[in-house]
Amino acid sequence: MDLFNPLRWSLQLAAWAAPGIKAWSMERSLNRTEGERQLKERNYEAAEKFLAAAVDEADALRHSVRKTQLRLLLADAQRKQGKVDEAEQTVRAALEYTARVSNPSGYVQCLDALAEVFHDAENFPAMEAVLQEGVRIEASMPHPDSVRMARRVHRLGTARHMSGRSEDAIPALEKAVRLHEQVRGEDHLETGNLLSELGAIYRAQENHEEAQRCLRRALRIHETTLGRTSDEALHDLHHLAGSLEQTGDIEGAAALYERVLLQRELVIGGNLEELAEMQYGLAGMYIGWSNYARARELLAEAIGTFKGKKGPRLAVAYETLSHVEECSGRYLEAVAELARAGKVWESCGDARRMELAENLEHRAELLDQLRKRSEASWLRERAAELTQGARAQSA
Repeated sequence: MDLFNPLRWSLQLAAWAAPGIKAWSMERSLNRTEGERQLKERNYEAAEKFLAAAVDEADALRHSVRKTQLRLLLADAQRKQGKVDEAEQTVRAALEYTARVSNPSGYVQCLDALAEVFHDAENFPAMEAVLQEGVRIEASMPHPDSVRMARRVHRLGTARHMSGRSEDAIPALEKAVRLHEQVRGEDHLETGNLLSELGAIYRAQENHEEAQRCLRRALRIHETTLGRTSDEALHDLHHLAGSLEQTGDIEGAAALYERVLLQRELVIGGNLEELAEMQYGLAGMYIGWSNYARARELLAEAIGTFKGKKGPRLAVAYETLSHVEECSGRYLEAVAELARAGKVWESCGDARRMELAENLEHRAELLDQLRKRSEASWLRERAAELTQGARAQSA
């Protein structure tokens, strides 16, 4: 004979009282739990399927809170698949329901979700409008959510900036920074992210004093919380270096660009081509600053990597190095680098005839300065043949 089990008895009573509840509860748990798991794992198509089923179940049982929450999760899964129209319809259904049952907190959450949909659709005026409504409603509540308000004000500033109204965006972003400092703390990651965004906007407006102040704070926070080689820290370094360069602090800018390069070397590891592109780009900056020695070093390193694939990238790098040698008064070396570039252009076939012709013309000019007239004349004749052939082919 079985002993009396109070737990089993209470479950049996619940089943007798409402025979459909237990089955629905298990099914709801499966659909919602699985939908949330798939959403977290970024399996958005599967998440949409389970969450849509969970929404139908919540509607059938008239569960007010879940009807809103599940729709917002479903809209998130749809939005992340690029289904912005479906996501908007899902959020608007949740909005309509929260308005009908007078749920202000749920309503502003729906407005935030709708703002994200408009962001992905690049409808920034509409995004700004719903965020402003959310700010107004939240501020009128007896106990507004400070974290939610801080994030909403941030998104409002972003919407204005993306609409091309950076001057209007700055007050909102500055307010968002203050709110984040109060709610999260001055050294919180979200505060750092906001400072980085605000610094980049200040730089675009050529307000370099404020840009550098924000970017230095953001850099310190990102390096502390995420590490010196994080994408966020490197983003701050890049903008800070650019701001210093634009204000004429070439030495400070160069030091930061070199730091970015060093950090990228640590991060990139085996991706030598990406590193070579950075070396080439930084060499161009040094050329603009007339620091030809460092430009030469960087180009030599980049060329060493570009040799692996050859092609136009290698030819352009050789020609850039030739320009450095020419600016340094080293004409023989400049001619030699152009000759190396010419061989690469030749290996590229007829599609690169015009590039090869331009290379030969430039080489001829340098040879004229070296008083090697016969060689220069021969190169010009060959360049003319290539140009004529390219024109005939295009015709």
